[in-house]
Amino acid sequence: MKALMKTTVAAAVLATSMFANAAEAQQKVGFVDMQTVLQQLPQVQELSNRLQEEFSGRISELEKMRSDMQALSEKAERDAQIMSPSERRDLQREMEMLETQYQMKARAFQEDNERRGNEERNKLMREVFQIAQQVAQAEGFDLVLNSQSVLYAGESLNLTDEVVAKMTGGN
Repeated sequence: MKALMKTTVAAAVLATSMFANAAEAQQKVGFVDMQTVLQQLPQVQELSNRLQEEFSGRISELEKMRSDMQALSEKAERDAQIMSPSERRDLQREMEMLETQYQMKARAFQEDNERRGNEERNKLMREVFQIAQQVAQAEGFDLVLNSQSVLYAGESLNLTDEVVAKMTGGN
């Protein structure tokens, strides 16, 4: 019976000391507001400019097609009374063909633009995540969350400004 009592007391002391050590070793948790980071980064505007430049030829081609369609539409309205039925039919076919080509090219442009935009944004997001990890490690954080996953946290746990500073060349 004494052995059982000694074992129970020893287990209780051991368990208490484990909880005390766990309480002393609190984890440092922080958060980063990714939306704010992306709004403040000049790389986002550079990305937009780069994509605009990359697709500028296709954009101008679509604008030219749109103005051609507008010109044909105005011609059809203006000259409808003096055109023969075959001329009206030919003009209508030309307008329909141009509209179809425009829609196909616009859809392809939109898909390509979205794909490239997503590729570039994903690349930038990977860089932001890496910088956030570096900041967290440098400041001794054990866990960093996206601010959208946090209901409440004190401002001292916000790493957003540090991440932005590091991404923009500060620190």
